[in-house]
This record gives sequence, structure tokens and C-alpha cells, in this order.
Amino acid sequence: MTKYILLLLFTLTCFSQQKQGIVNYGYINSIFQGEKQGDEYNAQLTFDGKRSYFVSEKDSLETITDNTIAKPVFTESNGENGTVGTINLNNSELYTNFVGNQVYFDSEKDSLWSYLIGGMGNMYVKEKRPTIKWKFEKETKKIGNYTCNKVTSTFRGRDYTVWYTKAIPIPYGPWKFNGLPGLVLEGYDSEYKIYFYFKNMEYPLKKEIKIDFIKEDIEEKFSRWFSYKDYLAHANYLIEREYENMLMIAKDHPKFIPTKQKINQQYIEIAE
Repeated sequence: MTKYILLLLFTLTCFSQQKQGIVNYGYINSIFQGEKQGDEYNAQLTFDGKRSYFVSEKDSLETITDNTIAKPVFTESNGENGTVGTINLNNSELYTNFVGNQVYFDSEKDSLWSYLIGGMGNMYVKEKRPTIKWKFEKETKKIGNYTCNKVTSTFRGRDYTVWYTKAIPIPYGPWKFNGLPGLVLEGYDSEYKIYFYFKNMEYPLKKEIKIDFIKEDIEEKFSRWFSYKDYLAHANYLIEREYENMLMIAKDHPKFIPTKQKINQQYIEIAE
């Protein structure tokens, strides 16, 4: 009897591992410039049969031992929203912290938790999984060894093109690109202000992984999570506050010309 129980547990473990994977992406943040002219980060997606976790702009991801990448130098400073790291890489600056930008998806609860780092303040957003109305196109292309299908959609103020592969029937992808009939390997908006691209993956994994997310820690330290509607309102408030600070500076420095940033120059999601 014990032998059969052990065999059952082994079978269940193997089945669970077949649904687990780690995908490494590159992420170019070009919100100001567009056309993939911005800072380039490493990003990572981990997933199992019920959850996915995506992170970018994280200190530890920028210390990957890759011979093609210059060794980064990390410095930190204390700001209003805690310690912020700066990684100097190939004479450019990557703005990261020890947590990074995170998106955690729980399929059983059909909900997303996001931790967003930003120059004007960090945000914590909790929401039901947003519905993205994908348009399935006929076009296909190869990404690595995988044949990928094309879908397009307008989502929260930007027009996106996404490529997914049916060869890996996992409904996850970078950022919030979930719900397709295959793993997303590439995604970008029409101006290439946001660009995710595939590097490599481990799937299926041969060992169990723990999907690590700081949701529990955040809920202990902070009393409020933003809804998406609140997120938009708070993002605009932060922009107004920054502009008011500039106006105050301009009073003492007449040559200083205040400029108000637009929400699409600060955040990925910019509309209802």
C-alpha cells in the first residue's frame, strides 16, 4: 500500500512540474522616446498551473552572469519611497530596486496584484483580471524555435501586438498579457514604447519552484491597495503635484521653465 501511495505522489509531482516554467525576457522601456530607444532590462516570468508571476526592473535580474552583458555596478540612495537602486550598465543607467515591478496573477481568484515602482512614487494595485479583447490575425512568425501566432488589441490606452506559441499551451505571458491559448513570447505597443521579447526558458521544470510574491508583506505594511480606477486618479495627482513643485521652483529661478508631464510619459496604462 505504501508503495502505491508513493507512486501516486510521484506521479502528481511530475504532473505539477510539467506545468511549471521560467521564461526570461528582455524589456525595453521607451515611454519617452519610443521605437525601442529606451533603457533595456532583464525580466522574468515564473508560472505553474494556477499562478504566474512577472517581474522586471529588479536588482537581482540585472546581475545575471551573461558574457555578453557588462557587469553592472549597483549603488543605492534613500528617497521618499525607500531605497532606490541605480545600475550603471554600458554607460547608461537602469533604475531598479530590490523588489522590481511585479505582476502576480492567480487564476483561481481571477485577480491581479501589481507593485509598480516609479520616479514619482510607488503604487500597489489590486484588480480582477482585466479582459483584453484580442483580435486573432492570420500572420505567423518564428521566435527562436517556436512558431508564433499574432494577435492585436487596444488595451488601456495603447495598441498592442502580441505573439504567442501554441507549442506551449500555457495561458501566461509578460506583464498582463494573459489568457491566450499559448505562452506569449513577444509583445509591444504600436510606437514601441513598451517592448517585451523572448530570450530563453526552462519548461517543463525538473524541480518544484516557489512562486515568490511580496503581496503578503505589502498588505502588512500598507493599509491600502489601489483599484485600477484609483490608480489612474492617483497617477494624475502625482503629475499635478510634481508640476506644482516646479512652479514653486520657477518663482525663485525665473529662467527655469516648468513643464507638466503627460500620463503616457510616466505609466504604461493610461486610460480606462
